[in-house]
Amino acid sequence: MNVKITYKHLSSTDGIDQVTLKKSEKLKKYFKGKLNLDWNFTVEKHAHVAHCHLTGDHIEFFAEATTENLYAAIDEVIHHLERQVKRNKEQVRNHKGLPKAPPVPRAA
Repeated sequence: MNVKITYKHLSSTDGIDQVTLKKSEKLKKYFKGKLNLDWNFTVEKHAHVAHCHLTGDHIEFFAEATTENLYAAIDEVIHHLERQVKRNKEQVRNHKGLPKAPPVPRAA
């Protein structure tokens, strides 16, 4: 799993990086193969924005949260991504093709 963290109008800290990496590990259990997470953290006025773009083998998910606390925003983004991934997995699991048409009897 590749995690890229960028900051805008905010200084990076080891605490934010560690929490982000720890929370991102939760998403690993849903996928096999490569997984890329691009995190962007910004401050707009007095609100903290956490933005995450998850890509992998034939998948792409996105979530964003704005809160007063950056750690709460990270939790909210992870929650949104987990919900999207679970919904997608459920749709793939329950997908069934169209039923086969009965054979057409031949005229003798």
